[in-house]
Amino acid sequence: MARVIMIGLDAASLEVIEHSRASLPALGRLLDTGTARRFRSRSANLLPASVWPTFYTGTPPGQHGVYYPLQWDAASMSLKPTVDLLHCEPFWVALEERGCDVIAVDVPVTWRSRLRRGIEVTDWATHEAIQGFAVQPASLAREIRREVGGREIGPEIPVRKSRAQLTDLRGEVLASIARKGRLIRWLMQRQRWDLFVAVFGETHRAGHLFWPDGEEHDGEAPVVPEHALIDCYRAVDREIGEIMHAGADRDTVVIVFSVHGMGANRSQEHFTRPIMARINARFAAQSGAPAAASEATSMMRVLRERLPPRLQHAIGRLVPISWKDAVVNRAITGGYDWPRTPGLAILGSVTGFVRFNLRGRERDGMLDRDSDLHRRYTQFVRDAFHSWRFSDTGQPLVDEVVFAEETFPGDRKDYLPDAVVVWADRAPATRVQSDEFGGVDLQPSSGRSGNHRPDGFALVLDPHGARDGHAGPGDIVDFAPMVSRLLARGRP
Repeated sequence: MARVIMIGLDAASLEVIEHSRASLPALGRLLDTGTARRFRSRSANLLPASVWPTFYTGTPPGQHGVYYPLQWDAASMSLKPTVDLLHCEPFWVALEERGCDVIAVDVPVTWRSRLRRGIEVTDWATHEAIQGFAVQPASLAREIRREVGGREIGPEIPVRKSRAQLTDLRGEVLASIARKGRLIRWLMQRQRWDLFVAVFGETHRAGHLFWPDGEEHDGEAPVVPEHALIDCYRAVDREIGEIMHAGADRDTVVIVFSVHGMGANRSQEHFTRPIMARINARFAAQSGAPAAASEATSMMRVLRERLPPRLQHAIGRLVPISWKDAVVNRAITGGYDWPRTPGLAILGSVTGFVRFNLRGRERDGMLDRDSDLHRRYTQFVRDAFHSWRFSDTGQPLVDEVVFAEETFPGDRKDYLPDAVVVWADRAPATRVQSDEFGGVDLQPSSGRSGNHRPDGFALVLDPHGARDGHAGPGDIVDFAPMVSRLLARGRP
């Protein structure tokens, strides 16, 4: 009877793996003896944080509704943890109902487990903890802490970091990789399984912090410790080799995969909010719509902009998740006069996210959906973003403005941003300008030398499958049915 081991490398780069394959023996063997499949999906390009729910539900974002760990809540006119707004069911719950034994470890952006017989560990050491450590069965939590330990990797605080801080974080990521490997091998031996899925979120963290070729903004030399990224990939490779030795036999299919990739930081997301403030002011002046008295401000936003990065980092690493979420919410949504705000920039990381303030959907809505004012504002937003250019080169700031309702239809499309701004592919800029709206000077502050790419991959080693170069998923949504087919082999 077939068994499947799925090892996720969150936001890993196949290019880095191929370039360094001589020092990555386990991944090198998979490249040599298995089948490799690259893929790129629209959801990974436009809504990078949607990729894991897309993977484990087998549905696009318009159907599952998840686009970020903190999402806009129309009922409260604020950002809330996604787990408080929605629920998404991973495909392994249905597999268990059909008789498969399942163990799942640290799959990102998953809810507390609904497995009945199997083991599921959530947020033990993920890149972005959305609800905190939880285990099914609950009694196993104490045993994990005793046998393996607690969470090794702390939260990422998106501020600039010194070389000394990054060196410390490199050590933290390496320690977390080793501990994650021990947890996986311990659980493999603990009870029977047909499907074992586990994810190293540490590759995600390493890609953001240690990408070697990216500059955090124009004119500033990177401070990333030399070889930090490949050191993390080597550590993961060692654990993959140990996991395969411990759990893979001649009937086990091994899938090492990433549902999106990583590359040098190319986000201009820091411009979304100031551009939207100017768009709203100009739209009110031209259309006769009610105008807010001034650009929205909030004390929390001012504090986030003025506190030294080192202090923000220290505080952010100490406080609970709920406190951090509250600070981010106030900084993003505080100070708005909602009846005079047709749209706003909401939280994003790579692409820019814009939410329209629609009456009947938002609690304090301004625009009637599909009204003439709504249609004019939608077109105005698109045209306005396309008017901006990089001050140093004169090249366009924006590649495209995509409206999610058209791109991601589904029952949960209203949870998604209304507009997604896709920036031009270049390092984060410090000044942009528009003939109509003037100029904006702003230093990016995320502290990320690397950022998401839409490119995913799967390395599949199937003892009974053909090595034809075409095996494996063609898109994120293909993983769930592929695993179901593999597990069905040999079953009555």
